[in-house]
Amino acid sequence: MSYLLAVIAFIVIFSILILVHEFGHFIMAKRAGIKVEEFGFGLPPRLWGKKKGETIYSINWIPFGGFVRMLGEDQSDPKLLKNKRTFAAQPMRARILVIVAGVVMNFLLAWVLMFIGFTAGMQPLLGPDDVLTAVNDGQIVLEQGVKIKSVEEGSVAAQAGFEAEDLIYAINGDRVNDNNLAAIAENPSKNFSLVRDGKSMTLQIPVIDVLNKEPQKLGLVFYDFGNFPRIRIYDLKTNTIAYNAGLRSEDVILTVNGEQVFGVPQFETLIRGVPKLEYTVFREGLVQTVIVERTKARQVIISGIIPQSPAEKAGLKNEDVILTINGKQMTDSQEVIDFVKNSKSDSLAYMIDRGGTQLFYEIEPVDGRVGIMLSELMSYVDDQGISLYNTDQLASVKEIKDVQYPFYIAAYKSLGETWKMSKATAQMFTGFIGGLVSKGEVPATVSGPIGIAQMTHVFVQEGWIPLLRFVAVLSLSLAVINILPFPALDGGRLLFIVIEFVIGRKVNQRFENYIHALGYFLIMALILVVTYSDIMKFFQK
Repeated sequence: MSYLLAVIAFIVIFSILILVHEFGHFIMAKRAGIKVEEFGFGLPPRLWGKKKGETIYSINWIPFGGFVRMLGEDQSDPKLLKNKRTFAAQPMRARILVIVAGVVMNFLLAWVLMFIGFTAGMQPLLGPDDVLTAVNDGQIVLEQGVKIKSVEEGSVAAQAGFEAEDLIYAINGDRVNDNNLAAIAENPSKNFSLVRDGKSMTLQIPVIDVLNKEPQKLGLVFYDFGNFPRIRIYDLKTNTIAYNAGLRSEDVILTVNGEQVFGVPQFETLIRGVPKLEYTVFREGLVQTVIVERTKARQVIISGIIPQSPAEKAGLKNEDVILTINGKQMTDSQEVIDFVKNSKSDSLAYMIDRGGTQLFYEIEPVDGRVGIMLSELMSYVDDQGISLYNTDQLASVKEIKDVQYPFYIAAYKSLGETWKMSKATAQMFTGFIGGLVSKGEVPATVSGPIGIAQMTHVFVQEGWIPLLRFVAVLSLSLAVINILPFPALDGGRLLFIVIEFVIGRKVNQRFENYIHALGYFLIMALILVVTYSDIMKFFQK
């Protein structure tokens, strides 16, 4: 019954998207004074129709989408150019508005749906460039490794002892990755290292006697997972501060002082001159906290002395290291400047390190200054003995948190999301076409009618807010793809009007019709290729 509901939902959703698109053409054509001969729900042959004014409003046998038939839309009859009520006879501005109106309506529908979603509370539309920021902000909640969402009753995995919420971090002793995880579908007879309730354990799926037993399903359903950039400790010398604090080789560093770490350059920035580092690391399926106390990580050094200044008269020299002022430890040049400027004492007691010897100076500031130029002295002695490299760490997406805004904020947030996802859709579609032409492959992330129907089934089960979000994405996709300058699409027709504007005359109509026919053929071929890919993915599950 749920699959029947999903099919009905799929047909209704696509019909709404196409009808909204065609309604945009219809309204703008009416405003331009173009004769609209028919506005139909579904695709011919006609089931029922009623003429109101000069337009037939029809319901058609194929309950999928809709259409608008305007007088002189195909521009094939030269006589129609003389009829001022035809599409072909309209000025360029009017034709452009009619063409883009459908796309605008799909954008508007997506905006309205996202406005409703953000007002009620829904997951944001995250593009590839937003994921790491969302992880850092806590919008995406990750668990390192591959987390089991459910285990099918009576399956191989259930018999082996797997349970929901188990976290797999190694297979046959190797760190879990895309390759060895995919291999278990064909040969599940492996040793699995996992964590359950904070404790490490190992489960084994025995070799299945395929000659005497019928094949059994593995029965594991995972949370969504993916590779995220991290850094791993390649080597760590013993008897270093980091080692004694608890860091180890092969640790994956997740955060430093609460900041997510996604690469070595970022790590170097985060630890620069910080005396205390609180690490969270992933080690053998468990996330652990390690605190490293560093000595002399950052100090203040005198980089210049102004002649005849209080500092010079007192005896301070270049490359003196300021340890304390009035007993307060100094590790930042701005901190020194502020302390001296705001001090109410007539004189300040400086403790200086000069070549390993500690010296004391008493200096009286003038107008909140003692006449020195400062810099940070960075010490990396404590970091010697540790080497790191960038790596990919498989992690499960445990949760993507909903966001909710007041209606006045939801309005412009929805607009920003619409623009952002439109750009991502255009980039993905052009990348898909390029990959299909160059490699002959359909990416796993691209779906046709069958794949979209399957996703509809999933979102129908998840509730109306996820379904609303899904329809918004589909409406945006329809809008973006339709406005691309490809023959037979709205963008292709718009392109011919631009060419007409550039050359100063209409393009030969027979030639344009041939180009659009070719474009229509290519689109149908593309749909067939993607549909075939959807079918193959369905049978490979």
